Amino acid sequence: MASASTENRPNQSPSSEYSIRVQVVTPERIVIDEWVKQVVVPLPDGEFGIAKNHDPIIAKLGFGTLKLIGSSGSRKFFLNGGFVQLRDNQVVILTDKAVEAGSLNVSQIEQDLQTARSQSASSDAEIDLRLLNLEKLRSRLRLAKQSK
Repeated sequence: MASASTENRPNQSPSSEYSIRVQVVTPERIVIDEWVKQVVVPLPDGEFGIAKNHDPIIAKLGFGTLKLIGSSGSRKFFLNGGFVQLRDNQVVILTDKAVEAGSLNVSQIEQDLQTARSQSASSDAEIDLRLLNLEKLRSRLRLAKQSK
């Protein structure tokens, strides 16, 4: 029986240059499953870069830009928090939202931002939630404008 090609076996790297497997999983589907050279994830206190043979980690993600550096340059996605696990050159990201930067709509985000600014909040919890929502929208807007 002939062996399957590397492209048909996602568990094996297509080349030593692209040696990190990245999987981004949302509750609805697997958004990304590919091999890349480098990954940059958003953590609550900044960005974290991952290259080949990095030590294992498990970390809570912040919201912000996921950057994948591969054969066709870099691709960016907006992540809405979640968790990242790295082990044996395999990065698994669990998040409730992953949107490719190119599909972000600047005018829609600006409208959402204006709506969020006009909403009132009275309790400390409501104020914190409103501020977090505004921060996420501003982060998404920055990425959307960079991608246009």
